[in-house]
Amino acid sequence: MTIIIDGITADITCENEKKLGEALSGIEKWVDESGFCLSRVLVDGEDVVADSISVFFDRNIDNIKTLEIVTRPFAAFYGEALAEFIKTLDLLRKCRDQEARNALEAEYKNSPSYSFLAGHDKELLRLLWGGGIGVSGGDFSDVFLEKTLAAARTRLLEAENPVKAFLELEDKLNGSVAKLLDLPLDLQTGNDNRAACTIEDFSYAAQTMFRLLPLLRYAVLKPETEAEVFMLDEFKSVLKEFAQSYENKDVVLSGDLAEYELAPRVKEIYAALKQKLPVQELNNA
Repeated sequence: MTIIIDGITADITCENEKKLGEALSGIEKWVDESGFCLSRVLVDGEDVVADSISVFFDRNIDNIKTLEIVTRPFAAFYGEALAEFIKTLDLLRKCRDQEARNALEAEYKNSPSYSFLAGHDKELLRLLWGGGIGVSGGDFSDVFLEKTLAAARTRLLEAENPVKAFLELEDKLNGSVAKLLDLPLDLQTGNDNRAACTIEDFSYAAQTMFRLLPLLRYAVLKPETEAEVFMLDEFKSVLKEFAQSYENKDVVLSGDLAEYELAPRVKEIYAALKQKLPVQELNNA
């Protein structure tokens, strides 16, 4: 079976895979890691469509001559899904009838946009439906709607120009890190409001950086090395430990983790990512 990706014959050999579905699963994972998504699949020149996907996937690869795959950048799919989501939210804002709102929500939850976001941005959907509106089993909440709409619009701008969004994040990240260094003192002196604001700002900046990674990868970042993957995983681990210590009101551990672990690690990660951005992308941002 000859595998062609975006018009180029790929140097991919199926070893243990017997069925087309098995082969496609491995290819899709590789494509995803490169920052792309499968857009179209053709088997011996015939399009694989949703209605017949199970039949195609069950075919033996020995009986297939060519597998053609067309990909698109993850950012393009993400942007389209966000645009459709924003359109739905605008309709919900204008609709004041609860039954009609429920119908709009039910229709959207059967859309490709919802399926894509459910797989790649559960946080955004949880922001809206986590508030309990419409078909989710609660009263319609304009507060959750407006908050979700603002978050979706921010994400759409990120998808349209992820490099610009990444570079604009630097000042905010540096500011939140500077405040993070003062967190031990705030916790020890009982300045809870300032500490809470510091943690909220840092969390937002860190989440934004991680959210931008798949948007950047397809065009400007090479796949992470094992060392970089380890660095990211270590940071997430420390972040989880910090959240637990803060929740348990462990002032000493929370302060130490903030000052000696989170602050230097997040700056190191950002600097490493920025260094991988090609000069032309920096100039065009």
